[in-house]
Order: sequence, then structure tokens, then C-alpha cells
Amino acid sequence: MHRCKRTRLPLALLALCAIAAPAGAQDDADIRGTIRGGAAAIKIALPTPTVTGHQGTVDEILQTIRDDLSFSGWFHVVDPSLYRLVGQPDAQGEPFDAWESIGVEDGFVRFEIKVADGRIDLTARLYDVKSKSLIRHWRYAGSVELRRRVGHTVSDEIILNYTGRKGVAMTRMAFVSQHGDGKEVYLMDYDGARVRRLTTSDTINLSPVWSPDGDELAWVSWHKRQPGVFLMNTKGELGHLPTVGGELSSAPDWSPDGTQLAYTSDVDGNTEIYLLDRTTGRNTRLTRHPGIDTAPAISPNGREIAFTSDRTGRPQIYLMGIDGLNVRRISWDGVYNDSPAWSPDGGKLAYASRLKGVFQILVLDNGTSKTTRLTFGPGNNENPRWSPDGRHLVFASNRGNGRYAIYTMRADGSHVKQLTTGRDAYTPDWSR
Repeated sequence: MHRCKRTRLPLALLALCAIAAPAGAQDDADIRGTIRGGAAAIKIALPTPTVTGHQGTVDEILQTIRDDLSFSGWFHVVDPSLYRLVGQPDAQGEPFDAWESIGVEDGFVRFEIKVADGRIDLTARLYDVKSKSLIRHWRYAGSVELRRRVGHTVSDEIILNYTGRKGVAMTRMAFVSQHGDGKEVYLMDYDGARVRRLTTSDTINLSPVWSPDGDELAWVSWHKRQPGVFLMNTKGELGHLPTVGGELSSAPDWSPDGTQLAYTSDVDGNTEIYLLDRTTGRNTRLTRHPGIDTAPAISPNGREIAFTSDRTGRPQIYLMGIDGLNVRRISWDGVYNDSPAWSPDGGKLAYASRLKGVFQILVLDNGTSKTTRLTFGPGNNENPRWSPDGRHLVFASNRGNGRYAIYTMRADGSHVKQLTTGRDAYTPDWSR
């Protein structure tokens, strides 16, 4: 196997390793059941247990879970102010009828949380209102510093049990922001919490992109005074990928199995798209056109690449095979289209389109060729990327005060949420 050169990084860059460490969770339950859930919002309650002396920690865990479930779009968390109308369990068991009377139609979770000696021990029991039974329970343990992670883990378990789908509460965002005279790569939780700087190169770093397994992050950097594609793994090791070089190496994207990266280079005098095989170190040129070809995005099945090209005069979105053949244009709205991003199931492509002087985010249905506009109003909306469950997108926008910030929205364009504040933030990517 061809290996890129690796360098041990300073402690400041080991954040990727730290956040990838396990939370010390365990599942000691053997109780399973059929949980009801459909198109309507799942109505659930999360009563807060009383813990002497550590109520703030417990409140933060419970609020994290409530926020995660609400963000998912699957759930309606019933107003906690109504919980006082429901009594505590007695000799006959849980007051299921009382829960249903305040609008809890599907389920509720009882928590037991112990906080001692800097550690958390949490037990969660999920009850089904209709069947009036306990259907699942979990136990998690970890340091107090990992309290949000414990909450996110519980959220993903609840989502999985109700929907059969993996949640996004444990995922992360990578993005670029100004720092001093350079641009650095930053990380944050999916909800905008725990922002931390990853790179400390005091130069220009651009276009971070997560590997399919979330264990590596690739980005473009002028770290060695010439733009190249770098990556870091969960051990905190920095690698420099053997691209073809040139004055410009940019816009990397991973194949779904992580063995290949598509990127852009001008080594042959024109901006073209190349494919790097990480196993052999071989680079293959895919495009051969006098126009500018850039922003490659490999499809989830690994068979096609969407990219931006101005070969017809203005930048538009094109598709080609992974071998560079069968090139065809697929975008027809707007005079400038860029930054294509595949939905996780490969059924849609999101991209930025300049409409009436500003960039808006559109989604193309690959089956019907129908285009849907998701963003409106003043300000640019750029660089869309999908959540791993396909229910949300993250993007950069200067819609507020003119500064670029990172936002999320649901896949239909609703529930827009700003994640970053302060200095401009660009080119987000959502871990898998």
C-alpha cells in the first residue's frame, strides 16, 4: 500500500483524536419491542430526575437530548411544564394514562443519573404509552466532561429505536474561518457547540472534507508554500497526499470506500479533475477540456462524479463516469452553478446557483430532473453539504449582517439555524 508521509502534530491539533474517543457507553439491556412511529411527529416526554448537588449537569444532559430529538424532525417533545400533572410511579407501575392525557402519545423516558467523583452514570428506560410497557433501556457512563456526548448517545439510541435510522447527534462539522492572517480548519459538534481550532499552520487552509468513516479529514493547505491536499487521522497524524502537484490542487472529495480522492489540479496548464488511488498512489486525469473543471463530488455508489465546468461559457453542473467518460450537463437554472453535493442515497444533488445576483441553494432530483429552490431572500447561500441521514443540509451564508456563517436547514429548506458567530466561516462539511 502506498502511504503518505506522516508527521506527529502539536497537541493543539489532537482535537480530532480527542473527540473521536469512545464515551464509555455500554448497553446492558436485553429488552426490545416494537415501537410505533409514522409520518406524524412522535410525541415523547423526557422528565428530568432530581439529583442533589448536580442538577446543572443533569439539566444540560436532558436539554441536549431534547434539542437533538427536536432537531431530527422526527419528534415533538411535549412541553416539560406539563410533566408536573403526571405523578410518579407507584405500586401499580407507571401512570401511562396520565402521560397520554397531557399529549404524550408515543412514549417517555425515565432517567436515573448519578454524578460523583467527576463521573456520570446514566440509566435510561424507554416506555411505550400505547402498550403500557417498558420496551428498551440503556446504561452509559463517562466523565462529567463528556456529559453532552452522553446526551447525544442517548438521543441517537432513541431515534434508532423509533425510526430504524441512525441519528446525527454524534456527528461533527468541519469548516474554515479566518485566524490572524490565515485561514484555519475548525471543528464543532453538529449543533454548533464546542467550536475548536484544528489546524495551527498560520497559512491558508480550505475545503475540509470528512472521509466516509469519519476517521480522517482532508483539506487543501498552503502549509508547504505550495497548495496540496493534506489529511489528518484520529491519531493526530498529518499526511500529505501524493497529488500531481501544480500551482493549484483543490476541492478534494472521497470515494464511498475511502480508497480514492478526486481533486482539481492545473499541473498540465489548465484546471482539470484527477483521481488519486490511495492504495497505489496513482493519479489519473479524468477531464480533458479547455474549460475549467473543478469541485468534483463522487456519487455514493462510486460510479459517477458531479463537477463544475465552464466549458459552455458559464459554470454549470455536469456528470461523468468515475472513469471520466459520458460527460453531460445537468444544471439549467441560473447563470452560475457550483459546489454539487450528493444526498446520501444518491437520489439528489444540492448545489449553489446564482439567481438575480446572489447565490441560492437548489436541489436537483436525479430521477425526475426536477429542481427545487431551498433558500430565498438577500445574501449568498453557498457550499451545501448533506447530513448523513439526508434530512438536513449545512451551508455557508452571509444573509445576516454580511458576515459568512455556518447554517443548517432541513432538506425542504425549513428550520434554518445559525451555528457560528463572529468571524466569517466558510465551506462546511458534515461528518458521516
